[in-house]
Amino acid sequence: MSDTDITKFATEGNRDLHILFGSQSGNSEGLAEKWQKEAPRYGLNPTVHDMDGFDIKSMSEMTRVMIVCSTWGEGEMPDNAEELYQEALDAGSILSKTNFSVCSLGDTGYDLFCQSGKDWDKTLQDMGGARIYDRVDCDVDYEMPAEEWMNGVMPKLACVGDDGNFVPELEEKMVAYASGVEIDEPEEEVEAVGGTTAYQAMATVPLFFKKPNKWLKRVKGVLAEDELPTTGIEKAKEMFKELRKVTLKSLPQGRDYIALVDNEKCIGCTQCVYYCNFASIDMISWDLNARTSQFESKKALILDDTCVGCTLCAFACPVEAITMESKV
Repeated sequence: MSDTDITKFATEGNRDLHILFGSQSGNSEGLAEKWQKEAPRYGLNPTVHDMDGFDIKSMSEMTRVMIVCSTWGEGEMPDNAEELYQEALDAGSILSKTNFSVCSLGDTGYDLFCQSGKDWDKTLQDMGGARIYDRVDCDVDYEMPAEEWMNGVMPKLACVGDDGNFVPELEEKMVAYASGVEIDEPEEEVEAVGGTTAYQAMATVPLFFKKPNKWLKRVKGVLAEDELPTTGIEKAKEMFKELRKVTLKSLPQGRDYIALVDNEKCIGCTQCVYYCNFASIDMISWDLNARTSQFESKKALILDDTCVGCTLCAFACPVEAITMESKV
């Protein structure tokens, strides 16, 4: 098919792409929405699906599927993915024409790193699906590896025909096609032209761009061409990962434990609120009488009915005001 008209291939027939996300804190959902915006460059018609409520049987009619899923706790599925995954285990070999790839989000601070994504990868293959691109396992700094994965899998999925068959010889043309339809608008210079003042021209220049990472991507591409020395920051990242791993493992954790706040030490910084994935922490006024959504000059309060004992708040607290105590 070397003489195939790539424009015709990319614009006619079934060009549907289905992106499923399993997310606990919103990172997977954010990536799915970002990829949804990229897909039309490849002539694809993307649809983003929350795994919660998704019909696993409908996947049998899908030829192109992208999965992005985070891992929660000790290798567990996020809440919105657990039910669907159990249904997938019992679905049988129904994906005879489905091409898929998986992006897994996790944290190397845990032993079962990216386990949910690994489980989905194996299960989709067991269901008869064809892995069109290798799974990527992303650490907490997931943006760059996830983007590289997307740049690898998207053109391959775009080269899947109506019958579900991947046409590898079209991939190079597809990459060129996607690059050709991307419009880089030149930056407008704010100057007086034809009676238009600089202030008036400024009003026509958008302050926010559709692709805010484009400039950053180009900078990183330039930097990648040279070998840069290992910086102190890079060394510190590795040290921090090891410290976090040791710290989390040293804390008692699990549903038999609950986080408790020492009101004398708490400085109301809200770091624990930011880290908690279950909305189990409220900020309350200094006199501890009334809850409030205002964070300034407040104390942290753990909600015992939703706290799962994950220890993230204890790790995040900069003044060691949070400890893990047994519920018994």
